Amino acid sequence: MLPDLFKKPQKAEHENEHSFVLWLRKIIIIVFLMILAGSFAVMCVRMSKENPSISTTFTSIDSILAPSIYLSFAYKFNISCLIYYDYAGKNETSCDEYVTQPKNTGDKDYPYGGNFSPKKVKLTRYDDIGPYFVYLDINIIVPTFNNLTESFFRMNLYDTENDYVIYNIESMNKIKGGSMTPFEESLFYLNKYTLTGGYLYKLGFSKKIRRILSKPILSYIGFPSSYDSKPYIESNIQSVPAASLNATHLRVRLSPRNFILEEEQEQRNDNILAAVGIIAAYYSSIVFIYVFLFGVDSMKPWGLIHSGCCGLPTFVDQDDEPNEPNEPNEQVLNIEKRTAATVTRITIAAAVAFTATAPMITIN
Repeated sequence: MLPDLFKKPQKAEHENEHSFVLWLRKIIIIVFLMILAGSFAVMCVRMSKENPSISTTFTSIDSILAPSIYLSFAYKFNISCLIYYDYAGKNETSCDEYVTQPKNTGDKDYPYGGNFSPKKVKLTRYDDIGPYFVYLDINIIVPTFNNLTESFFRMNLYDTENDYVIYNIESMNKIKGGSMTPFEESLFYLNKYTLTGGYLYKLGFSKKIRRILSKPILSYIGFPSSYDSKPYIESNIQSVPAASLNATHLRVRLSPRNFILEEEQEQRNDNILAAVGIIAAYYSSIVFIYVFLFGVDSMKPWGLIHSGCCGLPTFVDQDDEPNEPNEPNEQVLNIEKRTAATVTRITIAAAVAFTATAPMITIN
């Protein structure tokens, strides 16, 4: 199709075709090429604006690492930690080594902050040996505290295996060099709660991992990409009034709400290789329409390779191959033999006819 756009038509090839049809060929080819170019441009624009989709897989696990917790308050307080190996708490052990006691952080609204960061505390199923729960006891140690007028506790949860401090969004931006993704920023607001004294808070959490495309250019082309893994948690909380707790004392219980690891992986549905494949399919359809409208020239007996391209030996058809001088063509020999035999037969017939008429000749 494309050669017909640039090749000057030969008179022998188009002697029965009107000049209007020749121009119609070129116009249709140009329109088809514009459709192909426009389709490719539209697919590229759509690909550049497409957000990666998420494919999710679920895996059963036997234990989950307890999440880290950051607690902040307007007054000074302390935190104590216990690990329960049974439901009633008869078998317990201290985990204070994972607690950083509150100190003044300079925050205007919540100046005192402390955190629980368990690097090795994994909570198991109830049919295992444990541990099953982590309890955090929080006590306000300021005698002048008035629960009717003072602020609430603020609590942030984040995955212990994450590589930055999620409870402080300014620190997150600093660590990420100002290039924090919207997903990473959302983690700051994902598990954020307010607490007050006199309650037991049952905090359930589940483990997730988001695999983020680290080299988007390769993903745009269509090649396999590497991923940055970002573990995080999702949680829910239930508050239960406790008679044993007063306004200056509250308790938080941590336990997994399931033992399913949810892995989310970003992927692109559109890429350049896919766009090229679609354009190739469009081109095939357009060529079919063009052939249907105008037909095709007779197929050449040989292609580019047979013509001696790239230094390859030229392949010559046996019908076109010249005969050797000393080896006459067999077909020619047969023709010569038949001709000689025919001449011989004609000569003999003439001689016989002459002999038969000879006695009738008289001499006057």
